Amino acid sequence: MLQYFFSPVVVAIAFLASCSIFPHTGANNGGFSVDLIHRDSQKSPITDPLIIHSERIKYAYQRSLQRSKLLGSGSLIPDGGEYLLKMSFGTPPVDFFVIADTGSDTSWIQCLPCIHCYKQKSPPFDPKKSSTFQPIPCNSKECKLLPIKSKCKPSGICLYNETYGDNSFSRGDLATETITFPSPTEKVKFPNFIFGCGHDNGGDNGGTFTEMTSGLLGLGTRKLSLATQLKSRIDGKFSFCLGPFTETSRPGKLGFGTDAIVSGPGVDSTPLIIDDFYYLILDAVSVGNKIFKVPPLKESPKHKGGNIIIDSGTTYTFLPSDVYTNVEKAVRNAINSNSTTKDPLGIFPLCYSSLKDSNIPRITFHFKGADVLLKPLNAFVKTSDSSSCLAFISTTDIPIFGNVAQMNFLVGYDLVKEIISFKDSDCTK
Repeated sequence: MLQYFFSPVVVAIAFLASCSIFPHTGANNGGFSVDLIHRDSQKSPITDPLIIHSERIKYAYQRSLQRSKLLGSGSLIPDGGEYLLKMSFGTPPVDFFVIADTGSDTSWIQCLPCIHCYKQKSPPFDPKKSSTFQPIPCNSKECKLLPIKSKCKPSGICLYNETYGDNSFSRGDLATETITFPSPTEKVKFPNFIFGCGHDNGGDNGGTFTEMTSGLLGLGTRKLSLATQLKSRIDGKFSFCLGPFTETSRPGKLGFGTDAIVSGPGVDSTPLIIDDFYYLILDAVSVGNKIFKVPPLKESPKHKGGNIIIDSGTTYTFLPSDVYTNVEKAVRNAINSNSTTKDPLGIFPLCYSSLKDSNIPRITFHFKGADVLLKPLNAFVKTSDSSSCLAFISTTDIPIFGNVAQMNFLVGYDLVKEIISFKDSDCTK
């Protein structure tokens, strides 16, 4: 077990003194951005070059399906995330690859000493080697921010316990540390970031964690997420710009503050409902001139009318079963082609052996106040060299607007105004 040689009272005094302000260094204009690497990208530390494209599509489908079922229960799969970023913890800073996830809140990395750590290529973080590491005491208000009632170590240190939908978990000390982002122009530091220093991490058969990732960066809705902790420092703004699957050598971007502002011609904005996840109000989906209304959720009053989750960690878009059936039929009728084929992966119902972008009808998601016209790359995905399939999935669970539908859009979250904005963009530039 990790031992700290100071009393709980001393810990509390030191912690409260350090957290009286939350300044940051670098990014003098209040904004910065970092590379966002798709897990299957050539730049990804976890990609397997021996896996062919169609297998990646299949694995992404399996992750999406499992994540979809768990979103409704509020319990996710940590390594179901699709995008990674490189950041540093500690002083001096130590680099780690972590999963960026809008469906998770508490950020954590593996820490020494390990009660049980899953295998990772780089050594786990050693808090004894950092001059800015500070454990959080049990009697602090920060400890009470954990989603479930925390337990205490005999030394008075607050313990966190994150359990995910596949029985994976991360457990350890809640602490503060200086984090550093490698922005292209300058390194940006934030001291006193609250995170989990995980000494016991894994799950059944080792869990779903991969050896090249060291933990998770939560961008979710609750108080311990990065987005909430940095809210006043980034003016409540962060954004994603996700490149398409085909551009595997070029990373997307995750922007904060002024670098996350979505402005200019062609911007569409819609209310962002901040609850257990980020929800939008989807009024309808249209295919050409045929419009299909999307019903409210049964729990709609709870989610203030939101009826679809927007999520960076789910690949495909899940539509209510009746809506999906109508959309698929309308797409089939609009393309009116004899080149339909079976999906070689056995996943998607509507596929074509030869499909030109010009033959794909206009598919628009009509959010409240915002019409988002999908491009061909948002609506169809190649499942082999000779097949392209409609990238939507029928569900009886909560609908999800997945990351394929968001590719080559600048998607900006404004947590102060509670709106989300979409702008057609080239995310490879």
